[in-house]
Amino acid sequence: MIRMNENANVRPTSEAKGYLDTLTHNSTFSTMIDAYAFAAAFAMRTDLDPESDSLRGRSDLVAVRVLDNEVRLALECSIAAIRKHKGLEALIDSAAVLEQVTRYAEVGLRALKQRWDGKTSPQILYDIKNLLADG
Repeated sequence: MIRMNENANVRPTSEAKGYLDTLTHNSTFSTMIDAYAFAAAFAMRTDLDPESDSLRGRSDLVAVRVLDNEVRLALECSIAAIRKHKGLEALIDSAAVLEQVTRYAEVGLRALKQRWDGKTSPQILYDIKNLLADG
């Protein structure tokens, strides 16, 4: 399994960054990278298709090393397991792994934005708690 380069930058789209900003300002998540990682995990868990997602208008958020190592490892292992399950070739470089995590995060964030539309921060936190309990 290939690990993401910890010095590489996580680069969400401007649309995603706007929603990440909302989620941190309303105190749903303490950091944008936590919300982005959660969105990636949500997309993987709910089998959303990351391949159809456009990644235009991206900008740097943080270096991969800011992610908790266990969270990073879980995302990396999930990418490897999903690819194996789908009969796809294993990724052979760290940039490709980060690209896949980014694609899952983008599609997951868009799905969560729809799911949480009109909800308050406490309602979103309650939903997150239920999602984690159902995991």
